[in-house]
Amino acid sequence: MEILTGSLYFVSNDFFTKVQDPYLKINYESTKRPHYFALYDSRTSLYWLVPCSSKVEKFEHLIQKKKEQHKPTDTIKIVKIFDRKTVLLFQDMFPIVAKYIDGPYIKGGQPVRIADPKLIQELEKTARKIIGLLHRGVRFTPTQPNVMRIEKLMIEELIKD
Repeated sequence: MEILTGSLYFVSNDFFTKVQDPYLKINYESTKRPHYFALYDSRTSLYWLVPCSSKVEKFEHLIQKKKEQHKPTDTIKIVKIFDRKTVLLFQDMFPIVAKYIDGPYIKGGQPVRIADPKLIQELEKTARKIIGLLHRGVRFTPTQPNVMRIEKLMIEELIKD
């Protein structure tokens, strides 16, 4: 399966079983959720997945509160995907090897993706910035996955395979 930057994907349960991080948003029992915005990291050959949320109002309030406190808001982005507002949670993004990506998010027979190349570029830039901050040990939330441990596990797996 070709994994395209800007498309949305699901993650296999095997990944969550292997990684065992209490702060990752694991798959729901009854529905194919959550889904993730994917982008490729050529430095490590891993993909980084950004969880998507439909709780737009909740995050709009959070962004507004951060702005009022003069805090950066680039860890949360609200974008339109398939004419619906979707929240991208860069603060909760994590690295993964392609084999754990379970498949694309398909809606109405079409893969769900961000169509605007400029928006994809902007989101990639945000992701690279957040990845850099994560590598420097910055924590955005108390419930942030341990992405440095996950990255190390995924790189080890890449080498092994």
